[in-house]
Amino acid sequence: MPTFRYRAYGLDGGLAEGAIDAASVNAASEMLWSQGLTPFQMRASAEGGTKWWNREITIGGGSQRADLVAFTREFAMLSAADIALDDALRILQTQASSSRLRALVEGLLSEVLNGAPLSDAMQKQVKVFPADYIAVVRAAEAGGTLSEVLTELAELLEHRAEIRSRVQSALIYPTMLVTLSLGALAIIIGGLIPSIAPVFGQSGKPMPGTIKFMLGLRDHWAQVVGGMAVVAIGSWASVAVAMRRNDARVELDRLKLKLPVIGAFLLQQEAARFARTLGTMLKAGVPLIQATKSASSVISNCYVASALSRAIEAVHQGSALHRALRNEAVLPAIALQMISVGEEAGKLDRMLMRVATMLERQTQSSIDRFMAALAPALTVAIAVMVGALIMPVMNAVLSINDLAGR
Repeated sequence: MPTFRYRAYGLDGGLAEGAIDAASVNAASEMLWSQGLTPFQMRASAEGGTKWWNREITIGGGSQRADLVAFTREFAMLSAADIALDDALRILQTQASSSRLRALVEGLLSEVLNGAPLSDAMQKQVKVFPADYIAVVRAAEAGGTLSEVLTELAELLEHRAEIRSRVQSALIYPTMLVTLSLGALAIIIGGLIPSIAPVFGQSGKPMPGTIKFMLGLRDHWAQVVGGMAVVAIGSWASVAVAMRRNDARVELDRLKLKLPVIGAFLLQQEAARFARTLGTMLKAGVPLIQATKSASSVISNCYVASALSRAIEAVHQGSALHRALRNEAVLPAIALQMISVGEEAGKLDRMLMRVATMLERQTQSSIDRFMAALAPALTVAIAVMVGALIMPVMNAVLSINDLAGR
């Protein structure tokens, strides 16, 4: 998702500057408005965020996500015990499990002691607290339901972490299979083939083409790796240039949803994330339009995000949510039907949480089925590939033995 640099006025008239990730300029502006900021300058960041040498070494922002989950769960328990806000932050600072979390709480405590609301203190740490999180906390502060809302947020974040963990766990076995197969290929090409190649020269028998190819690959591996690197870098650069255009990103993400099996999985995942975030925000008392704007900001697929933006605009003009979503036809049909029932019954927040639970279960079932089929398919493919390399070698060795026997 692209990064935009912005300058905006806060509620107190102060100037705020920073960076925000969003699907488009309009989506970035809406996210800033939902945070209580009035943007007056917005431009795409050419750097794509923080310099790599200033970033913490993590895999997909895992440390920040873990800090956010830990902070929210512990803070929710302290708030539910009717502990004052500053005292709760002091307790969290004392028992922080990592230096990152301690620094995070120290920053929040300093702002709160200076008189800032908790949501404003969080807004100054946008790398940890996403826009939808801040919007929910701001609404909870206004409604006096901070402890209940923090509990809802903790459950939301833990659901997201659980899904990520399941996907990562499911990928462990296929990754090991691919790694081991590459190791086997390296042993065959680097060790076995060169050891038997001289036998053909001594026997006068012509060397098989497969063995010649593997020897050439071994002798010119640097050129092969260099050529592959050039092609990879060129492809990456071409894609990066194309992805600077919003229409190219939208089209690419649209094509992703058309992929067999994977497309349905991606749509279920995005719809579940949207439904759970929107349901959580509505339970926190956030108005529908603001909640849908913030919930759409968690969507990573640009095609789905742009369709949701159009649906939100229709809601802003007076259309019902289920009708606006149905006109865009980006969410699964059963989700649209359940949202329609919930909206007509006045229980939209509860129905959205049920939709999210249902889609998350379907997502997990899809992952389980896909991984159940992938592991045997990879095993067979690797066996065929290794066998295709070993058979010419064995045939050549057997033919040499026959020749020597004669």
